[in-house]
Amino acid sequence: MKAMKKIISAVLSLIIIGTFAGCGSPKSKGNVNSASNIEISYWNSGLGTDWLEAVIAGFEKAHPEYTVSYTANANASAVATSFGVDGDTVDLYLGLKHYATEKLEPLDDVLSATAKGDKKTIGEKFSPSYLDLEKASDGHYYTLTFGGGVLGVVYNKKLFKSSGITQLPRTTNELTTVCDRLNGKNIKPLCHFAPSGYWEFMDEVFFSQYDGFDYYLNNFYACKDTDGTSPSKALFLKKDGRYETIKAYEKFITPEYVLQGSNSLDHVTIQTQFLNGSAAMMVSGSWLSNEMKSIGGLENFEMMKTPVLSAIVDKLTSVKTETELRKLISAIDSITDGEKNLSDYKSGENYTVDGKEITAADWKYVSSARNTVAANYAGDSCYIPSYSNAKDGAKEFLKYLYSDEGYQIYADKLHVAMPLSLSDGTLKTDDWNSYEKNQYDLLNKAEHCVTNYIMSKHPIFIDGGADAFANTEYINLFSATNEKDRITADKAWETIIEKVNDNYENNWLKNIK
Repeated sequence: MKAMKKIISAVLSLIIIGTFAGCGSPKSKGNVNSASNIEISYWNSGLGTDWLEAVIAGFEKAHPEYTVSYTANANASAVATSFGVDGDTVDLYLGLKHYATEKLEPLDDVLSATAKGDKKTIGEKFSPSYLDLEKASDGHYYTLTFGGGVLGVVYNKKLFKSSGITQLPRTTNELTTVCDRLNGKNIKPLCHFAPSGYWEFMDEVFFSQYDGFDYYLNNFYACKDTDGTSPSKALFLKKDGRYETIKAYEKFITPEYVLQGSNSLDHVTIQTQFLNGSAAMMVSGSWLSNEMKSIGGLENFEMMKTPVLSAIVDKLTSVKTETELRKLISAIDSITDGEKNLSDYKSGENYTVDGKEITAADWKYVSSARNTVAANYAGDSCYIPSYSNAKDGAKEFLKYLYSDEGYQIYADKLHVAMPLSLSDGTLKTDDWNSYEKNQYDLLNKAEHCVTNYIMSKHPIFIDGGADAFANTEYINLFSATNEKDRITADKAWETIIEKVNDNYENNWLKNIK
């Protein structure tokens, strides 16, 4: 259910897919190409098929006028090979996001619908920031999530405790300090797998922290300068949050901190080693519980709130030092965690933290940064071909999936959550383990949900050209064992700028559809 790296599919030029790990075998119940028979093509990734069969059973009971069949495939590209091909009978694709919107059925009426028994429309139940990410450039919604998960820095609680670490890192500079502490106890701080683990998701969080969610969404990914100029080459050349992210990586993604050889391992191998205590931290996500059931021991692990990019102090007026930033984050956390109230810090229009006056603007900025989570929900996407004979039935299926009843069935089988709430109350999580509840808690408290699958905002991204700007191959080079292969943050930035200069006019603009 997760993207290990972004690649351009050779199968369909308008699909951007990643190399994903999956398990399970294809299954089919047979189907008839008619308005009452819904055929689903499902990318059987780390989610498995139990949830889908359970949701289908619930749907068919609630809607006896429809029958549903599905085929499952662990190969992400294979799921989409029939799309748009003459004779395609698939009515609902559950796979990686598709960008050929001219061949997709708008899902606006799904979002505006109120499912049976619900008190809110489906759109009202979805996280607003998720919907912001999913909205296409024409204002419509053509894809919605069926899976994905929260991503972040997962840590081994036992190793942290044995190293005397009692305070989780609140900033990226503190993360480096934690790495030093672990190293001093002969514990490897980090591990990740080729080519860059899941740090590509952290890219998005740090970037949006530094420049703000609005800039992240409405400027960079829309390829627009603040004056509205689009497409804008200057935007790609600007030393914004991406540059500051690279500088932060240079500090803690080093050969001294990263488990030697982990860069060359696949995600299952390194996850197994991580759960067995080979390193103290790894970027991972909600799927870890489902994928690694055979290993167990997840009660020893939690995901920390993503540390705030220390360079954010450059964007603030009343907070000028790392110490002040740490104190402000601690104050914000105390409210988010329900330990204190906003009134404990509010002082007129501004705030007071440990005797220091903080402007309302700075408080809001840091609070937004602290409560942003990385997710790959837009990677696991539902979409309906506009040529389907069972469009109405496929939409009814989605309405059931997103209903309180359907969503609870989904959550009961997977112990993961979508960026979706119930109409009244929260999901029942009594039988979830502590790691799974931890993921759900982070999602519930999130102000923003960011993902690296939002390239539908501008044709440059759709064509994959500008995706090269966010390439994360340099992460491996930060931690290269061979010193001559290692690069600096500035060198990584130079490489990115070279790609922009070489490709912007002669490649990216030229090939916009």
